[in-house]
Amino acid sequence: MKHLNKTQKSILLIVLFCAILQLIRVQYTQSLFFSFLLWNLFLACIPYIVSEVMKKRPLTKTKIIIGTSFWLLFLPNAPYMITDFIHLHHSKSTMIWYDLFMIFCYANTGLLLSIVSMHTIYKIIQKNWTLTIANYFIIGVVFLCGFGIYLGRFLRFNSWDIFTTPLQTLKQSLTSFTNQNAWFVSIGFGSLLWIMFSLYKTLLIVNKEK
Repeated sequence: MKHLNKTQKSILLIVLFCAILQLIRVQYTQSLFFSFLLWNLFLACIPYIVSEVMKKRPLTKTKIIIGTSFWLLFLPNAPYMITDFIHLHHSKSTMIWYDLFMIFCYANTGLLLSIVSMHTIYKIIQKNWTLTIANYFIIGVVFLCGFGIYLGRFLRFNSWDIFTTPLQTLKQSLTSFTNQNAWFVSIGFGSLLWIMFSLYKTLLIVNKEK
């Protein structure tokens, strides 16, 4: 714990809090209905871990591109957790308010992980290229992330499908551009991520000026 900074400790705390909420529900209901949230949270942690590793190591531009590509592949898994509210519709639980609170915590943790890791990669891009490139990069990232959320929720794709079934994944992804829902979800989530990222960046600047 000593080698973790304040941000890392806070993120570890909220992740553990989410896991404890899940364990309490399982103990109380004897049901594993929402156990998928733990798996989704694990996937959401991957881009954050990747960005933290990249931040601590001196990397060539080639390695940054490779690392960022891997990071981007898993990034949509973090804000994707916002869509897990849909499972409340399928739940037959009598603990609807507890379930709502639990999913809210998971969704916010996923959003937090995505924003923090985005800022880390943003600073890496800015340091090794230019501020302008970093800004354009983030704009592209947020809308690609929104599209990734659509692919995951509506087409049920996973991040690793690009390796296991690349042709099918690419074909269905390109076909999705003719789907109205794909545009709504991509623009909607992309805009939310951009706003949250901008707010996070502003808060960091204000905090440094104090």
